[in-house]
Parts: sequence; structure tokens; C-alpha cells
Amino acid sequence: MSFSAVLYRRLHWLNLPGALLIALLQRTPIIRVAATAGDYVLSSTAGNVLKAAATTLGALGAVHSMAGATTLSASTPSPASGTVGVVFNTIIFSVKGAQSAASSWTVNGGMPPGLKIKSYGSTAAGVSSGLIDGASTLQLDGTPTNAGQYLLSLTAWESAGGRNTSTSFTYVINIAAAPNSAPTITTQPTAKTVPVGGTVQFVAAVAGSPTPSLQWFKGSSPISGATTTILTISGATSADAATYTLVATNSQGSVTSDTVTLTVTGGVTAPVVTTQPTSVTANANTAALFAVLATGSPTYQWRKNGTAIPGATNATLSFSSLVAADTASYDVVVSNSAGNVIGGPATLLVASPYTAYLSNLAVRTTLTANQILIVGLTMSGGKKDVLLRAAGPGLGALGVPGTMADPKLALYNGSTSVALNDNWQGNAAVSAAISAVGAFGFPSASSLDAALVATIEGGRTVQVSGPAAGNVIVEAYDAGSGNSPRLTNLSALNYVGTGGDVLIAGFTVAGSGSRNLLIRAAGPSLGALGVPGTIADPKLELFTAAGTKIAENDTYASSLNAIFTSVGAFGFVANAKDAALIVSLPPGGYTVQVSGADGGTGGAIVEVYELP
Repeated sequence: MSFSAVLYRRLHWLNLPGALLIALLQRTPIIRVAATAGDYVLSSTAGNVLKAAATTLGALGAVHSMAGATTLSASTPSPASGTVGVVFNTIIFSVKGAQSAASSWTVNGGMPPGLKIKSYGSTAAGVSSGLIDGASTLQLDGTPTNAGQYLLSLTAWESAGGRNTSTSFTYVINIAAAPNSAPTITTQPTAKTVPVGGTVQFVAAVAGSPTPSLQWFKGSSPISGATTTILTISGATSADAATYTLVATNSQGSVTSDTVTLTVTGGVTAPVVTTQPTSVTANANTAALFAVLATGSPTYQWRKNGTAIPGATNATLSFSSLVAADTASYDVVVSNSAGNVIGGPATLLVASPYTAYLSNLAVRTTLTANQILIVGLTMSGGKKDVLLRAAGPGLGALGVPGTMADPKLALYNGSTSVALNDNWQGNAAVSAAISAVGAFGFPSASSLDAALVATIEGGRTVQVSGPAAGNVIVEAYDAGSGNSPRLTNLSALNYVGTGGDVLIAGFTVAGSGSRNLLIRAAGPSLGALGVPGTIADPKLELFTAAGTKIAENDTYASSLNAIFTSVGAFGFVANAKDAALIVSLPPGGYTVQVSGADGGTGGAIVEVYELP
């Protein structure tokens, strides 16, 4: 049978896919084509066309031979394993069982963070997903950063551009968490130099598991917000010239980087004190001078016990005729546009005759049941009578709430008890002493307040406690006359709380003229002597009887160490945050208040020493 040209043009459906073409032809009565290769009859021109189509089907069979008949060849069988932070063993992927090699791949699914895949031997960075063209073999490598199980989908293509697809292969990768390890600095920061106004960076690298937290320090002070491996300083000034370190910390430990220096060139440099002021002890009505020398063309501001002195803005501070009130601790703030520094401190002690003296110490506090308050006093120059009182009910009669119902007191010489009183019972000697020193009276002879009169020479301590909690005031009065013998040291050791529970001690200066005094509040240095639970940072404030603050100190001046030694006071630990100041006070009543400068609490001792 022959076909016309028109019929040939109508055979465009021969371009249909091979399987469909066979099905259609097997329904045609003129020509039979078997489904199996070579089993067909072609007897016409049309048959030649169909024979060509059958040849095409054979070729299609070769192209599609990758589908269903292939397997994934991996140098490491699935599942593969790795560890966070450890270089992953390279895995090579190819197709096994195909009649021809793959020409491209697509990658899908979950690639472990830190790993990349690329054509084998390629110098490219690699990808985590997408099409990889022109690759018959792949390689997977890198360093994983996250633990977990990841399912990777790989598809090989016989043609470029991702055509003539094969079956997709699934490959499992298990990444284990890194074992815990202390931080290490794997890349140390290095010293830098920057001009004024410039920008500079310190860069470090850190390893450790769990991931360490980071903190940069300038000197010994943490830099706010500087918590990454890169510290950037913009608009550098001379004040930025310093040493820097990076501290890395995790649950396994901590490590500090090398200390590096930042040098800032040009501009103004912060002042440096080259000559410090020195302490002075002199008589009243004589001249005295403090002087400081510093670099950097600075300005000056002198301070007395931490308070700026109006008009004292020169490199020297002079006194033409000293008076007792000049007794104090002095320092000077030296400043320029690049920063400031403190010169000193230095002490000025104006000697005065012993016409004024300490005559009374009173400590009011709240005690728990059987808690002991310890008060110390020293009588110098001989023996003298002292009135000692522990008032609870008597304090309540003055309107103070929550007073201790039955305080008792004991007087000790060292560790030996030398006098004891629980209830005063209207003792005649006590009554006479109360009237003589002007102390407030007890409500009755039957009140359960405690009091006694004792003759004291040298150092003594008084211990006060009670079987039930409450407010109590403990007092020691010079019950004699004149200033020789006299009390030269008063102290109280007790707990420092907050609010109404801060430690408050009152004392009185009697006689005429003025009395130079050293006042201290010790916490950290008291702890160094073995006293447990001391306050970390005591703050000392001095008030007049009218409530006017006249001096304060948070951290003592090292220049006072020589004065501590001269009066026999125990030494403070270097750089401890104990408080101390020196003052010259005229006769009158004064109050010392001790609190936590940082809001802290704990045991403390407040002391008042007579100075020359």
C-alpha cells in the first residue's frame, strides 16, 4: 500500500512519545508493530517511517536507562557521621549502574550547616542546595557547626541543566554535638596604634563548648556591650590609650587573652601626676602647703575629705595660718580634655592641746534573741569611772517602738569578765552618774534596763545581749571630771543592714577648743582578721547632732596608713574598700552612720580614735 504526500504530512503524530506511539499503531489494521524490540512488520513507505520511530524508541531506552536501574555510590555508606567543630571526612558521590555518566546534579533536603557540596576536584566554595552543572562526581566536605540528623536528597541527571532525570537518592548524615571543653583563645589579639579620631579593631578567635560568653576589658574594667570576638573603637581619643584583654567563659572554665596595648597618636594625652602631695602635721597658727605636678597642661580642683574646695584650682593649696578645722584628708583632681587623674590623697593634721576630749559613746541597734553587740573603749592616762548602760525599757519610755524587754551587759578585760549587770534596780551609784553626765533617766528602779559604774584603765569591751529580740541603746559615759585621764578610743562591732538597720553610733566631744579624730568603718579588713560575714564595701557618714552631714568617705586613702599605726589601730588590707577619714571637731554631739555603699549588708566595726 502506498501513501500520498498528504498522508505523510498527516503523520506528524509520529513525534509522540515512544510508548504512546506503539499503542496507537497497534490499533491500526494496516501495520502491526510489536511492543518488543525487533518484533514488528513494516511493508510500506509508512513502515519505513515507523521503523525510524522504533529506532528512536531504542535510543530513548538508552537515555532513560539511568532511571530505576541506578544506585548512589558513596565513599562513606549512609548514614555518615561527624562532630560539631571537627573537620568532616570528605565523601565522594557518583552514580552506579547507569549506561552513561551523570552530567549534572540537584541537591535538596537538609545540608548540615558548615558543610558544602561541589563538583569533585573543583576549587569553588561549594553549595548547600541547588543545581550543580557539568559534574559527574560530587564531593561533600567542611566543618559542621550544628548537631542533628540531616536527610540529603541527591538527583543525578543525564543531561546538563537538570534534564532527563534519574531516581532521587536519600543520604543520611548524623552530626554529634561537640564534647564540652574549656574556652581557649585560638587567635590572640595584637597591639594597635591609631591616630586621634581614627577607628581601630582588636580581633580574637575563641573555641570551647558550650559556646563561651565573651567580655572585653579596658584595664580591669569591663567594656559595656563589648561581647563579641571583635572590639571596635571609633573616634579614638587619648583616653582610649590603654591595655585591653578578652575574657571567654563557659561552664567548663574561663580564659583571658594576651594583654594588648592601644597607642593613640597625636592630640592631647591624659594628665599624669609626676609629683604627689605629701602629708603634713603642723601646729595651729603656722603655714602649710600642698603641691602637685602633672603633665598635659591640666586644670586642678582640690578637695577636702572628698568635697571640692571653692577657689582651690591651682597646682598648690596653701594655708597661711592653720586652724584645727583644717585637719582633714586632701586630694586634687587633675584634668584635661583627654581625661583626669587624682593626685594624693595627703593628710593635714593640725596639732591641738588636749582641752577637748571624747566623753561619750552610744550605739543604738536592733538585736535578735541572744545576739551580742560588742562595744570597745580605751581609757588613757590613768583610771577613771565610766557609766555603762544597756537601755531597752528606758528607750521604750522615750517613744521608741519594739525595744528589748530585758537587756543585760557584761564588762570584759580581754577575755575576763570583770563586771556584770542584768537589772539596774535603782542602784544609787548609777543614779548619781546618770544625773552627773546628763543621760536620760530610766522610768523606774524596777525597769529591766542594765547599768553599772566601773573604774577603767586601758582597753575594755562591753557585751550586750538579751533573751528576746528588740531595739537597744548601749552607752559609755566618762563619769569623772577633766581631760586626764580620758577616753581615747571608742568602737562598736555589729551587723550593718539597710534602711533603719544601718549601724549608727553617736559620740560626744567635751571640753574646749577642738579635738582631732580618726573615724573608721572596717568591713573587708575586719574579715581578713577572721571575722565572718563582714560587709564588702562600707560607707561612712558623719553628722552633727542637728543632722547636718559634715564629712563622708567610701574608700579610705592610703595616706592614712601612717596615722593608723600612730594610734595603734589595726592595719587595713591594701586596696580594700574600708572607709576612714580625719576631722577636727569642736565640743558637741556627733553621729556616725555606716551603710553598704553598694547596698550590701554584713558585719562592721565603727571606730573613733583621738589624734594629737
